[in-house]
Amino acid sequence: MQRPGCWLVVLGTVLSFCHGTYVPITQAKVDGLPVKYADKEFLVKQKFFFEILRHLHQPIAFEEYLPYTSRWVTDPSKYTNYTEVAEFIQTYEQGVLKKGQIFTIYNYWYAKETVQLYRFFENAIDWDTYYKNVVWARANLNEGMFLSALTLSVLHRKDLQGIVLPAIYEIHPHLFFDGDMFQDATNKRALDPNYGFYANKRNNLALANYTAWFATQFYGEGSLSYFTEDVGLNSYYYYFMMDYAPFLGGDKLGLKNDRRGELYLYMYQQLLARYYLERSSNGLGPIQELTWEAPISTGYYSMLRYWNGVPFRSREANFLWRPYDPIKLNGLKAYEERVRQAIDLGYVVTRDGQRISLRQPEAIDIVGNLVSGSVDSVNVDYYKMIETSARMILAQGDYYGSPSEVWPGVLMHYETSMRDPVFYQFYQRLLGFYSDFKSYLPPYTVDELQFKGVEIKGVSVEKLFTYFEPFDVDISNGLGFNYGGEHSTWNFSVYARKQRLNHKPFSYVLNISSQYAGKGVVRMYMGPKMHSLSQLQYMKKLFVEMDQYMVDLVVGDNQIKRNTRDFYYDIRDRTTYSELYMRIMKAYKGEEPFVLDMSEVHCGWPDRLLLPKGQPNGYPLSFFFIITPYYPPNVPQFSTFDATYTCGTGSGSKYIDALPFGFPFDREINFSNFATKNMHFTDVLVYHVDGNQTNESH
Repeated sequence: MQRPGCWLVVLGTVLSFCHGTYVPITQAKVDGLPVKYADKEFLVKQKFFFEILRHLHQPIAFEEYLPYTSRWVTDPSKYTNYTEVAEFIQTYEQGVLKKGQIFTIYNYWYAKETVQLYRFFENAIDWDTYYKNVVWARANLNEGMFLSALTLSVLHRKDLQGIVLPAIYEIHPHLFFDGDMFQDATNKRALDPNYGFYANKRNNLALANYTAWFATQFYGEGSLSYFTEDVGLNSYYYYFMMDYAPFLGGDKLGLKNDRRGELYLYMYQQLLARYYLERSSNGLGPIQELTWEAPISTGYYSMLRYWNGVPFRSREANFLWRPYDPIKLNGLKAYEERVRQAIDLGYVVTRDGQRISLRQPEAIDIVGNLVSGSVDSVNVDYYKMIETSARMILAQGDYYGSPSEVWPGVLMHYETSMRDPVFYQFYQRLLGFYSDFKSYLPPYTVDELQFKGVEIKGVSVEKLFTYFEPFDVDISNGLGFNYGGEHSTWNFSVYARKQRLNHKPFSYVLNISSQYAGKGVVRMYMGPKMHSLSQLQYMKKLFVEMDQYMVDLVVGDNQIKRNTRDFYYDIRDRTTYSELYMRIMKAYKGEEPFVLDMSEVHCGWPDRLLLPKGQPNGYPLSFFFIITPYYPPNVPQFSTFDATYTCGTGSGSKYIDALPFGFPFDREINFSNFATKNMHFTDVLVYHVDGNQTNESH
């Protein structure tokens, strides 16, 4: 998500802090523009996280941390809630998932241990306690569990806001690239001791193919592998799920302040709409329906391997439900029916037996929390965890299994879920609750849709081009490294190269006539081309929100020019692990300032995937624009967090206005009053060209 401003890092002097809201900055101006500078304290922390995560599956190799590997901080006064710390220590002493074993957050016991470890980190009262416990956990606990708890801690601890972790696909590259590629890299290292150290990175490449070509090609899904296996897309989903982990919430984290349940449903609706456009662009039909009675026709073989060499569990084509686990399947059906009945009856029953109405628009938040089974659900004991239960069955994993019984498939990891076609089939089914709830709300009235005195007179959009380009990811963190050798790990870089989708930046111009002076909010959507407005009733769920921003209207003619580089939801590529570490160290040593812009942020849609692939002769789409009055949110945007260096998760002030997500496509449409003057559809074509054509004039 794009945020205003930039972030510069220079040296300061403070070296310790207490557990509270930490602002690692001072104000200054450069060329008249406000910028913010981080101090030495922040760089100390940033350096620590990059070092402690290096070669996660090997012992810690940095001598300064070795004294803290044998014992955690035992002083109860060093924790804000020692009871939670004691619970984790008791679990640890009784036995937890061992190092080297396969971890999945979708196993009940592993998830419980992860939450306890997260609380162990969260309750550290100061940095000294925190980092010593992190070092101990890194040395003694399962790698996957450690990474999950640490990431949750960095994302949610108030005093770690703004800290950047290495990209997840560079910490755990085995979850993003197929096993053949790591075998290729291992063979090259065995034959060439300089492999990974050449100055010209072309000599450090490992072979990387899109695995879905083998995994699902029979069903045509393999043609989408560039999308479903895109590291940016899968990282986006991973970080969203970590920001809003279903087992975290409550008053302390305040995730419910972000309209958590509504956001959950809208995020999946948008993912499926974007996936549908990519399918359509490749000549594939609608997403297949998933029922619990019929076999799953699309098998899936990920070709991924865990660090220990074990392949991910696969699913045979025409997978049959009943022979697998009819008890769990019947339980899942019952959970779905409970939510469906609540929506139809118009109320939910809380843990203490109270009824809450589901006939108000804002109740979508309640429904979303019910469906996700988050801790912010009004009654998770009764409505259960539909999503988690379904993933266990679809992945053929065991929800209550012991370590020896767990063999996860891709649906049991946030990082790999989007590779599997059944991911989209299941969430299409789950979103039935979303549409069921909205069907009980009345269509928007003219007064709710229009912006009196404001009319969009026309829109002009530059020509749209997409192309494939080579992209290199540093996977060296997933390869063994000899710290006793003559080379530094920070000079060791092995790259996986893939072709990825990108688009030429484009601009559009909105011409607006206004009899009103003041604030308005523009929303821009992308969806299938329609031959008549009546098709919108069925296609509205296939529209993707591309941008949203506030404008100041003047009386008369208003011309608004917007470029894709300004789009609100989009983020750029991340800097590689080693490069970013070296920049951190230069700043840490006082050699140069460390400029960190919001391209390092984790919470946003990859800018490259703004448009579907398109076709050589043009793929038809509709862009939809609507400008609405400004309806202030409950908490003014950016008022409770600093948007220049943090995503504001749990702040309650992330959103521009108070309108429902997806407005005006989120309800049934009354076509007798829908087409108001503040709306505008325009047809566009997306042209797919060869990469070497992108700089040519068209």
